[in-house]
Amino acid sequence: MAKILVVDDERLLRTILKDALEEAGYSVVLAENGQVALDRARSDRPDCILMDIIMPDLDGYNACASMKADPALAAIPVFLISATKDLRVADRAEQVGAAGILPKPFRVEELLLTVALALNPA
Repeated sequence: MAKILVVDDERLLRTILKDALEEAGYSVVLAENGQVALDRARSDRPDCILMDIIMPDLDGYNACASMKADPALAAIPVFLISATKDLRVADRAEQVGAAGILPKPFRVEELLLTVALALNPA
């Protein structure tokens, strides 16, 4: 069973993502900010990470960059979650090593497809 780390400072979104991913057969680990996400990534070794960009303490960009700089975490695909359509977000996500951007609001089917493709690349 693949393990997904869900990182968001909004409890409701964490719960929605957790429920959808568990229903699809994934194991889910939760974190409420980027610093906790780094700690959980190191201890729980997720197969994929879904992380909001705008969070207190350590935002998604910096948390992703830290993960990609750590040889033990660098291979884990990280998808940043954003409500903005600004093209600079995608550029910055690419610069920090994110596998992609998931738009808010999202459709659960699209989210599950993104995770499945990240875990089983063709």
